[in-house]
Amino acid sequence: MLEIEVKAKVNNLELLKEKLSGLGCIFSNQIKQDDIIFLDKSITFPDIKKRVTVLRIRNSDGKFILTLKKSEENELACIEKQIVVDDPGQAKELLEHLGYQAVITVNKTRQKCNYKGLNICLDKVDKLGTFIEVEKITDETDCTKVQDELFEFLMALGVSKEERVLVGYDTLMYKLING
Repeated sequence: MLEIEVKAKVNNLELLKEKLSGLGCIFSNQIKQDDIIFLDKSITFPDIKKRVTVLRIRNSDGKFILTLKKSEENELACIEKQIVVDDPGQAKELLEHLGYQAVITVNKTRQKCNYKGLNICLDKVDKLGTFIEVEKITDETDCTKVQDELFEFLMALGVSKEERVLVGYDTLMYKLING
């Protein structure tokens, strides 16, 4: 199974929330997520290509989750596996012993809903702005086709092609910090 997503940088999350509510979406409470992103010591952000494994420790309102993401066709189509960890410090040490290093942090506030099998996130990402993300868990092998379908859904909500973002928040944060 793959997690395939699309995202867009948007100016008005409230308008999108109203449109989604009009479709019957019910939103979760806002949650705070603080992510530490890890890469193998031999890889740097500019080198991220297909099939690179990225690891993440996420603090989601006090619940710690260790996630593995391995990109397939592109950065937003990944094999994703995750487990809850009791001790994030030990998880960090374990990753370091496996040859991974912390490379970037991403902090955001997120609200989620579901619509016809899609997971939708409205995000306020520190230093980056506001985004909408739509993801689908599927065994479809044509990731580009699924991403095109997902973005058509966003366009139906009024999101323009110019707002589309083709990389993850970690890559956006890296580019912001490193130019």
